[in-house]
Amino acid sequence: MKKRLLSALLAALLLVSIAPFAAAAGSVTLSDRVTYDCGITRISWTVSGSGADSYNVYVQMVNNGDVRQGSIRAGSSTGTSVDTLYCVPGKEYEVTLTDGSGYILDRKTYRLPEAPVFQDGKLKNTSVKITTEARKMKAGGNPNKDIKKIGSLRAKDITAGVENGNEYYGLKFTMKMPQLVKQRSFFVTIAFESPDGFYLVDWAKSVEFERVNRGYQTLWLPLAGYNYFQNLYNITGSIPRGRYTIHLFWDGMWVNSVGFNVN
Repeated sequence: MKKRLLSALLAALLLVSIAPFAAAAGSVTLSDRVTYDCGITRISWTVSGSGADSYNVYVQMVNNGDVRQGSIRAGSSTGTSVDTLYCVPGKEYEVTLTDGSGYILDRKTYRLPEAPVFQDGKLKNTSVKITTEARKMKAGGNPNKDIKKIGSLRAKDITAGVENGNEYYGLKFTMKMPQLVKQRSFFVTIAFESPDGFYLVDWAKSVEFERVNRGYQTLWLPLAGYNYFQNLYNITGSIPRGRYTIHLFWDGMWVNSVGFNVN
């Protein structure tokens, strides 16, 4: 059985210009901890006094190589918490909390707990097989017919595609798993990492794995990573050559990490 997962484009990274710390009435303080559960990170804060009418939360990975990481708007709230899918286990993030006008209210750094290795009954991480194939698509193309197989990913081609806005480059990402005796749902997170440490969650979604009586079922993304490459270039100004890594998590548990080359 085959089931295609069209790559839902995550929100682009934001190079944010945040206003200075606000002299707000009352006090707004980020909590000492964040919680991470099944692929979702909850960031919360406390308010004393009048607080603000609304809050924005930004997350930026830190201490993952020397490369500049992007600051991502994780969410907005009129309450005291935001849930985000942009954080992954085992990594460190600087979290910035602002009011609705962009003035900083608080900023803290958190490290998420390490990811346990995936296992659900007899289904183990070693049961899931991953393959990748280089692909490209013209801008504005139809994913059902315009994605083309190419021999390899080349840094100069990806760079030209981003600069000219005429082509997207990425990978056909395939997960193959054995028969399942019962239907199960997992929150699937796919993150890309460059040779120098630029890290971004490229795709995240709850996926229902159907019961299969025999054989295997295959789930695939037709053009994974094209959003990643665009953000990599826009944030760092280059597409480095070398060995990239794709990290796969189910419900916040590590399933596999596979490499691919950009020449």
